[in-house]
Amino acid sequence: MIEIYEAGNEDFLHNGDMTLLPESCETECELNGSWEMELSHPIDPDGRWTLIQEGAVIAAPLFHSKKQLFRIYKKKKNRIRVTAYARPILYDAAKELYLNRLEISGTGQQVLNYMTRGQEKYRASSDIIKTAYVECIRTNLIEAVQGDGDHSFLKKFGGEVFYDNYEMIINEQIGEDNGARAEFGYNCKEIEEEIDMSDVITRIVPVAYNDYMLDGETPWVDSPLIGNYPVIYTKTVEFKDVKLATDAKEGEESFDSLEELRRELVRRCQEQFQEGVDKPKCSYSCDMYAIENTEQYRNVKGLEAIGLGDTVQCKNKKLGITTTARAISITYDNVRKKNSKVELGEFRYNYLKEMSSVAQRVEKTIREDGSLVAEQVQGTIDAMKANLYAQSTAAKKTNSAAFLIEVLDELSALYGAMEAGTQGLRVAKEKLPDGTWDWKTAVTAAGIIADLVVAGKLADKLGNNYFDLDEGIINAQSMIIGPFEVTTNGFLYMKHGETTSDSYWRAIVGPDGQTGETHFRSGRIEADVVQTDNIHIGTVGVDEKTTKTGRAEFSDGSYMDFVDGIFVGGKTAEGGTV
Repeated sequence: MIEIYEAGNEDFLHNGDMTLLPESCETECELNGSWEMELSHPIDPDGRWTLIQEGAVIAAPLFHSKKQLFRIYKKKKNRIRVTAYARPILYDAAKELYLNRLEISGTGQQVLNYMTRGQEKYRASSDIIKTAYVECIRTNLIEAVQGDGDHSFLKKFGGEVFYDNYEMIINEQIGEDNGARAEFGYNCKEIEEEIDMSDVITRIVPVAYNDYMLDGETPWVDSPLIGNYPVIYTKTVEFKDVKLATDAKEGEESFDSLEELRRELVRRCQEQFQEGVDKPKCSYSCDMYAIENTEQYRNVKGLEAIGLGDTVQCKNKKLGITTTARAISITYDNVRKKNSKVELGEFRYNYLKEMSSVAQRVEKTIREDGSLVAEQVQGTIDAMKANLYAQSTAAKKTNSAAFLIEVLDELSALYGAMEAGTQGLRVAKEKLPDGTWDWKTAVTAAGIIADLVVAGKLADKLGNNYFDLDEGIINAQSMIIGPFEVTTNGFLYMKHGETTSDSYWRAIVGPDGQTGETHFRSGRIEADVVQTDNIHIGTVGVDEKTTKTGRAEFSDGSYMDFVDGIFVGGKTAEGGTV
C-alpha cells in the first residue's frame, strides 16, 4: 500500500491522509549515492491526485521495509497525470539540522552522536570502530556525512550509507550475503555486461627482497584459470618482506635457506590467485522486466529480491569463471514490491556532490586517517618539495657561492633586494640611512628570522598541536604552555619547573562520563596571586570589572556557578556536570 501524508501531518505512526493508486512508483537507490523516488498518478475522479503536493510525504514499501517515508520536493502536472519526485525523509536534516562548527575526534558512533546531539528527531548509527578527526563548518548533517568535501564523515572514515526513515546507518559495509547467484554470458541484449581484463594476472613472476627469484627456466607461478583466456597475463610481483636471514634486520621474519624462501614465494602467489587477481572485473546491469518473459530470466530471477549492497555470485558461462559482485544500484518497484533493475559490480565511492556546500574550504587540512592539520603540513611540505624539485631541473650551476638581485629604482613596485647563497637567503624592501639594505627576512638551514610572519595555521609535523590563527584556536594534545601543561586526558595541569602539580582545570564531563572540550575566553585577566585548590585568584579584573558571586545562565539551559570569582561548577544542556 502506498499512502500520502499532507504537508504538516507528521503523525507517521498512523495511516496517511489518503491511499494512492499510482500508475507507477519506482525508487532508485545507489550505494553511497542518492535515493530518488518517482511516482506517477492519474488525475482520478476521487481527487487523490490533489494531495500530491510539494512538502507532502509518501509512505511506500522498499526492499528492506514495509514503510519508508519520502518527502516530495518537486511535482509536474498535465491534464492526464501528476508526477512527483521525492527523497528519503532523513534528507530533511539538510535543512533542519544546521552545524555551525563541529570538531571532534572519535569512533564512527562517537562522531555521529556529536553530530546529532541536542535533538531527538534524527538518529545515526555506525559499526566503524576506527578513530578519526572530523571538522565541519557551516554545514548540515547530510553534507557533513555524505558530501564530497574533504572533511565529510565518509572521506574520514569510509563506510557505506543506508537510510531507514529518520535513521542513518553508516557501517563498514551494508548489505548481506544470502547466497544469491546469477548466471551471465549469454547473448541477451536486455542484460548489459562489462568485462574488464586490464588488471588480470594469470602468471606471476615473484621477486623477493634482494632480487631472489624462483629457480629454473620457468621462474613463475600459474593461475588455475590460465587456460580460460586466450592470452597469458604475466606480471612481475615484488614481495619485499620475503627475506633471507642474512638480509633481515633483528626481529624481522626471515628464512634460513633459499629453498624455504622460494616455497614462501610460491605460497604468496597462490594466495594472490585465491584473492582473485586472475579474474576480470565484471559488472552487469539487468532490466528485470525486459527479460521476465525470456528464457534467460531463470538465470537471474534471484536478483528480484536482493537488497542494496548485497553480495551475488556471478557465473560467466562464456569465460567459465565465477566472480563476486555487489548490488551497487537498485531500482525498486514500490507497486509490485520487487526490483525492476539491478546493477552488479565493484563498489565505487560516489559522494553526493549536490549536497556539497559552496563554503567548502580549499585548503586540505585533514589527513585521510583523520589526524588534524598534519595533511595540510604534509601537503605543504610535499608541494614545496615538488616545486623545488621542478625548480632544480631548470637550475644552472654557477661558480659563485652567492648572488645578489637588486631593483634600485625607488619608484618601481619591484624595488628591493634578495641575496641568496649556500648558507641561505635574505630579503629587503628598503635601505638604511647609510645606503645599505635593511634585511628584514632571512631563511637558513637553521631556521627563519622575520619581523612579521603571516600564517593561517602553525602546526607540528604530526598534527597533534596547532595554532589556527584564522579561527583563533589553540589545540594541544600534549603541550607545555608557560606554567601549564595540557595532557591528552583533557586536563590542564599547573606546572612548576619540572614538577606537575595535582591542581588542574577540568574538562566538561557529559552525562555518560564522556569528556568534551573546555573553551576559556576573556578580554583581559590580571592576577597577583594564583592558588590551585579550585583556582583562586587574589586580585583579578576582567575588562576592568571586579568578580562577583552568582550564576551565569545560557539560553540552552546550561549554567556556570561562581563564588567570589571562583568557578565552582555547573551543568551542560545535555545534563552533564562541569
